[in-house]
Amino acid sequence: MKNRPDRNIEIFSLSAIDLFAAAMGAFALLAIILLPYYQNEVRENTPDNALADLARAAQDSAVESEIKKKALEKKRAAAARNVSDIKSEETKLLAQLKAAEAALKEKIAAAQPVAAPVPEPVADKPAPAKKKSIVSFRFLGMKTTKDDIVIAMDLNRCLGGHEPSVQKAVSRIIESLQDNHALKIVGFQQTDSGPRTRVWPAGGSLRRINAGARSEAEGFAQNLTRQFGGSASMLDAFEKMLAGPGEAIFLVSDGLPNPRVNNGLNPQALARRITQMNGGRKEIHAVVVGNYFDYEGTVQFMETLAAGNNGQFMALASPDEGVCD
Repeated sequence: MKNRPDRNIEIFSLSAIDLFAAAMGAFALLAIILLPYYQNEVRENTPDNALADLARAAQDSAVESEIKKKALEKKRAAAARNVSDIKSEETKLLAQLKAAEAALKEKIAAAQPVAAPVPEPVADKPAPAKKKSIVSFRFLGMKTTKDDIVIAMDLNRCLGGHEPSVQKAVSRIIESLQDNHALKIVGFQQTDSGPRTRVWPAGGSLRRINAGARSEAEGFAQNLTRQFGGSASMLDAFEKMLAGPGEAIFLVSDGLPNPRVNNGLNPQALARRITQMNGGRKEIHAVVVGNYFDYEGTVQFMETLAAGNNGQFMALASPDEGVCD
């Protein structure tokens, strides 16, 4: 059997390719011709026109909003004026109502009959007199409102022989004290060894008054009346008493301070010196006993001392005979 030679089988011939190329050329030509028309249609449908319309609409809306805003402000101003007018009218109406109310009250009061005055009741018994304020401490007419008391006992030798009178004066002071008082007793004199003081209670403090303290104080004072001697060193004693406790000092003395034991000060100068040292801080009361009527200036010294220190003066007559010469 004879073999046939190999051959190529082609689907598209050159004629078909020419046909396809002609078709493509025709399509390209049509596209070029129709392109301007397509651009016009796209330009007409472009969003630029829509944006322009939106911009014009927004501008119109802004103008309209401004107009509405101004109208609203006018309405608010008108409303504020209306409120102010209403308040003014309200104030006027209230004032008129108050005036009418006052006038009505006056008319009612004028129409009512005047009541006859009611006589004050007459008491069957007179009202009790007002009680005088109680003085904290009173001793034979001498008084003070101070609670802390110091009794200063002069132990100079001229009071020897006047022991009962001195003891009586001191006892009356102690017995007049009340429970609210506190007491201190100072006995003073000038001895050969210098100024000397004896103090109750020991330690220099004050002792609250009660039955036991009153008994101890009277016993201490009675014992001091057995120790008269020397001179009256008042300057030293007052320096110590003014520096210590106590609000009121009751001096029991014959008023005979010796200038030689009081820095050379005569009685009047001594009184001024003590007053200067005190400076009004404490009351100083003076009780003179003994033969004060036999010596010039004793009463004057005690009076001056008391008057210069918010105190009072008292002279107690003594029937006893002194030993001062």
